[in-house]
Amino acid sequence: MNEIKPVSPGEFIQTAKTNRQLGLVNYEDFFSAQIKEAPNFAIGPYYWFIGDNANMLITAASENIGQLTPFTQQEWVNNSAFFFAENIHAEDSFYVLSALQLAIAKIEALPDERQSDVRVNIYARMLNAEKKYRWVLIQIPGLYINKETRGTCGLIMVTDLSHFNFNGRPVMMTLTDKVNNRNEYFHIATDVMKLVNAALPNITRQEQKILQLMAKGFNTPQIVKELTIAYSTVENHKRNLRKKTNTKTAAELVHFVMTNNLL
Repeated sequence: MNEIKPVSPGEFIQTAKTNRQLGLVNYEDFFSAQIKEAPNFAIGPYYWFIGDNANMLITAASENIGQLTPFTQQEWVNNSAFFFAENIHAEDSFYVLSALQLAIAKIEALPDERQSDVRVNIYARMLNAEKKYRWVLIQIPGLYINKETRGTCGLIMVTDLSHFNFNGRPVMMTLTDKVNNRNEYFHIATDVMKLVNAALPNITRQEQKILQLMAKGFNTPQIVKELTIAYSTVENHKRNLRKKTNTKTAAELVHFVMTNNLL
């Protein structure tokens, strides 16, 4: 079983920071395609920002970030990269840094043409505009890696999940290989204070699309229209998903999926 120790901000800097420049001029332009595509995948209100590990700065942020966090867009941009961590619950922050470190390392190890095939999902509690903690889903829709300088910058997307009630802590992180349809799951083992690999059912790409729509509140006819597939196909996928997750109803299925971070 893989184990990952939580990392402190100082340890994260030692691993992530580089003294060489990334070579990008306009970070927001570079990630424009992923920013435009983000609404198609969000299952709730979301915001984004771009972190640069060469300077350990937040270089850009979405206009609505002040509506979903206690701070304005101006306060986010050009602030320290750890300003993001300061918005995370104290019990989760070290694990989020550890999860980000692991995800970036795994992506960097892949060939260039495969790096965009890994989807990163991380759960944590973060402050909302009223400075109250609620669950969010942290994703990395885009990552830029400069092979020469070993520098990276990432587009971070944070989706508000306050509309969803969790019973207990969800799985901390999933890494999904979209090409090989392979998932890795990690959760917090509080007894040893480490992230450990967790065994969960494998979800196919088509099943993930259906689950994303179910999480948005879509019923079967709406899913049929959205994905342009047969009604019976959707129902078969739902039946298979309930079998895989040992759930009996659509509500139980969505709850299991969200609790275990299977999207």
